[in-house]
Amino acid sequence: MDPLSKETIDELLKLTGGDESILIELFESFIADGRQLSGGIKTAADSSNWEKLKFDVHALKGLCGTIGASSLFEVCKLLNDDILVEKYDEIVPLADEVVKNYNDLVLYILSNYDIKYEA
Repeated sequence: MDPLSKETIDELLKLTGGDESILIELFESFIADGRQLSGGIKTAADSSNWEKLKFDVHALKGLCGTIGASSLFEVCKLLNDDILVEKYDEIVPLADEVVKNYNDLVLYILSNYDIKYEA
């Protein structure tokens, strides 16, 4: 299963009149923002900063929904749900999974799209 929803990508391309350069810009923005958010999620989970964690998870989940990153979206949703019900013992492992899924998604995007990426 692809980490990006083909339906969402097709819809984004349809909305842009088939202009893939806009899709590329969206991916570049996602990678930059996602890098900051996934790092913030890991740091906040490790330091029990629940408010920052809640904010960063919500923001990353929204970005995932925009580009059709369904797998990462689902992990963010699980983490968000655990934060809301205060299942703190499950938060750090899920935060680690968010970071792993984000990194896997970036690799997928970089190998399938002409992205300018600076580590």
